[in-house]
Amino acid sequence: MICDPEIETFFAHVQREMSARFAATGGLSVEERRQRAEDYATLTAEPDPAELRSRQLYIGLPGREIPVLVHRPESTAPLPTILFFHGGSFVAGSPQSHHFISASIAHNTGAQVISVHYRRAPENPYPAPLEDCYAALLWAVAQAGPLGIDTTRMAVAGDSAGGNLAAACTLLVRDRGGPALRHQALIYPGLGGGSGTPSFQTHHDDLFLKPAGILFSQKAYLGEAMTAPDDYAAPLAASSLAGVPPAYILAAELDPLHDDGRLYAEKLQAHGVAATMRTAPGMVHGFVRARRWSQVAEREFQVLCAAIREALELPVPRTRRW
Repeated sequence: MICDPEIETFFAHVQREMSARFAATGGLSVEERRQRAEDYATLTAEPDPAELRSRQLYIGLPGREIPVLVHRPESTAPLPTILFFHGGSFVAGSPQSHHFISASIAHNTGAQVISVHYRRAPENPYPAPLEDCYAALLWAVAQAGPLGIDTTRMAVAGDSAGGNLAAACTLLVRDRGGPALRHQALIYPGLGGGSGTPSFQTHHDDLFLKPAGILFSQKAYLGEAMTAPDDYAAPLAASSLAGVPPAYILAAELDPLHDDGRLYAEKLQAHGVAATMRTAPGMVHGFVRARRWSQVAEREFQVLCAAIREALELPVPRTRRW
């Protein structure tokens, strides 16, 4: 298995542009990890296209607020809407750090995307981040009129740790009686496969994610639940996946988390849920950020968007790709 040369060029660019401290893969404090995520996002930041409107909103809940970043393509009609949960090992990341990814999904699918800033570990371990994601989904449905949401065509999506939250959210939807979801799109998700998967054992040289980082993430997120995570903390270990929405899972060939996605797709299918698993060749964890550098990354992202459009019954956008 050979890493895509264009991804390697992108990684070298990241190393040059970021200080050694923030380019490091381990030994960082929580604050340094968060700063690194925001600094990294700056390297891929681009202005939104003219056809897309992005705005910050806040969900008011007892004792706290959930910030959300809403990306809406031009339309006066109710739109299919995706709740997007950002990655960052449950510790770092934000709607701002993932603006390019979530806004690009909106622009390339024609769906409205609501990017959720859930509470982060370790200050707020499981189940706080997941409960924020579910609360944001309930809020979106309750505000469907003002937000212009077609509640019959809703989905969840997320990358990395956000993929875990998106998958877990579908289980909460099933077990709590709604709201209805049409689809789940998971991008190189970490679903609780642990250190025993072949990809975890094999892919120690992923440019952006090391096994030690995965273990740090799991400990930070699960806290006391680390020894016995329940179905929602580790969706891959859920007793049943029956009744959740169809899934599109995009994994990276050289990612230690590759087999989390593969095994989840197989388990969904075994439980009667339609699931498509696609492995991006030569790709590493986090490759969607390298779309401007890697033709493979761009192609795989566009295939993902096409799958979302099909699931939400959306036409190909007439505007240019971005």
